[in-house]
Amino acid sequence: MLRLKGGFSSIVISRAVKFAALLCLGCAVTGFAQEPPPAGYTTDALTKSFFMARTGESLNAPYTSTLHYLEFFQVRKKWIYPDIGYVDFGKGNYREFFIGGGRTLYDGKFASWDQELMYVQTMGPAAGSARYLLPWSMLRVYFTPKFTNETVYFVYLPLNDSARIHHVIERAKIEYAVTRIWKIGAGYAGNNAPGVPWQNKPFLTTTVSTGAGDFEFWLQKIPGGAQVQLRYALVHASR
Repeated sequence: MLRLKGGFSSIVISRAVKFAALLCLGCAVTGFAQEPPPAGYTTDALTKSFFMARTGESLNAPYTSTLHYLEFFQVRKKWIYPDIGYVDFGKGNYREFFIGGGRTLYDGKFASWDQELMYVQTMGPAAGSARYLLPWSMLRVYFTPKFTNETVYFVYLPLNDSARIHHVIERAKIEYAVTRIWKIGAGYAGNNAPGVPWQNKPFLTTTVSTGAGDFEFWLQKIPGGAQVQLRYALVHASR
């Protein structure tokens, strides 16, 4: 394995380049006109379609994948539906598929609150075909036009014997808009899987908005080391 300066392997660089190329190809095929979701985006008369993709890579040898995530959802005024997606954690023995919807319950000048309810089906040798109901909550706080907070929390509620309840703070981040297209920030994530103590995962983040979508990069501490994440978001507005 070729080891590059700074400790990154050629495999890590290759995967990042391939992922970026796929995103660019997807943008060229769809021809979506991207715009960042502004405060109060759910209150207008447009239908907005969101596509999100995320990938993670360990920064510790052997530099394995830690995350693959795809999601598509639409927003119509205050209603959010359908919301469908897929996630795995790079091991190949556990996958989740989810579908659901929800609504913006509050949309004010200084804060907004989205609430959804998902059905989750797991697959893979380590999944035990567990099924869950998943209440999903997102709170946004707008301290100033440039200084904001976003917190996402959800809980897995078991629907069968192989499922176990667990809680996830997916992100609780503070961001500052340095320019119209560049944001920096820091945040906290954490979760407890069945039989595993609570795991703390703080992170640093930076986001660049382009005509082809928003590219967000995380540098995150995880149990046993650290990881880097690329989070991509594209939104298309139509009537």
